[in-house]
Amino acid sequence: MSRMLTARSSAPNTLHRRSQSTPTPAGWHGVSAGMQAARKAASEGDYETAVDILNELLIFAPAEVASWRLLARLQRKLGQIDSGIASANRALQLQNTPVANNQPLASVTLARLLWNQGEKEEALDMLDQLISREPDNQQLHSIRQQWAEEKLS
Repeated sequence: MSRMLTARSSAPNTLHRRSQSTPTPAGWHGVSAGMQAARKAASEGDYETAVDILNELLIFAPAEVASWRLLARLQRKLGQIDSGIASANRALQLQNTPVANNQPLASVTLARLLWNQGEKEEALDMLDQLISREPDNQQLHSIRQQWAEEKLS
């Protein structure tokens, strides 16, 4: 049985008006809640569900080192040795990626998810981090301008 993370429409930080639709995994509450759900499933011996949760989480937060590490351990427990090695290598690769000012790795998708669930400051911080890495990226600047306008309205 596969459990998916889904955002509840009744969540206080859920925006009813979205300027650009960002797909979210069913039951999405963020990286922390996803990791917590995966750890809970794993602790109950439901490794397959935990792997499903982590795979969905990693679609939207592909730079989460802890998620890759946990996924690698679970894949090995399930006998998926090659997949486990690939996940462990991905975790190591991300862990060894130099990140400016020791900030966590960021993605546009994760920034949009944060924005859409009402975590505006975190989303703007992440977007600013992305812009600092790619100052000529017009898409990032466009998103920043759009969010600034939405924040004023």
